[in-house]
Amino acid sequence: MNRVVTFDFQAAARWAGELLTLPLPDDAARLARETLGHAERRLPDLPASAAPLPLEAWLDLDGAALLTQVRAALAAPPPVTPDDLADVIVPGCALAACRDNDLPLASALLELLLRWRLEHAPDVADFLAFQQRTDGACGYLNPLRPAPVPRHEAALRFHLPATHAVTRALAAYEREVGRAHA
Repeated sequence: MNRVVTFDFQAAARWAGELLTLPLPDDAARLARETLGHAERRLPDLPASAAPLPLEAWLDLDGAALLTQVRAALAAPPPVTPDDLADVIVPGCALAACRDNDLPLASALLELLLRWRLEHAPDVADFLAFQQRTDGACGYLNPLRPAPVPRHEAALRFHLPATHAVTRALAAYEREVGRAHA
C-alpha cells in the first residue's frame, strides 16, 4: 500500500482549530472538533442512516444517495465473502468520486476499500492527500468547473466538510497501513 503524496495532519488540525476560534453554527463546530480528533487518528464508528442496497444498485445512485449507502456498508460488519462485483464497483465508484471532486464520497469509499481490502486504496488516498491546501484545509476547487459554493461560504460549506472527510479517511488509511506493517 505505497503512496506518493503525503498529508499533513497537523496542518489540518491547525486549520480546524483556527475555525473553532470563530463563531460557528453548531454543525460546523462539530465537524471542526471531529476533524481535530481525526487528525489525532481517533476514528469513531460512522452511524448508518439507511439499510444497504445490493452493490449493483449503487451504479444508479446520485452522490448523496451513494454516500448514504457507503456509510451503511461501513456501519455493517465486513462481509465474510465479498460480493463478486465489489472489486469492480467500489473502486469504480471511488475513482468516479475523485474525478467528480466529491471529496466526502471519495473519502468514505476509501474507508470502504480499506475495510473490504479492495484494490486502488493507495490511488484514492493519493488523490485525497493532493487535495490539501497550503493552509491545511482540503478541497482545491476545479478550475475547469464552477465552484460548488460562493467564495465567501467556501470555508464552511466546502472546505470544512472536505477536510473532515479527507482527514478521517487518511487517518483510517494510515491505521490500516500500520496494521499491515505490524
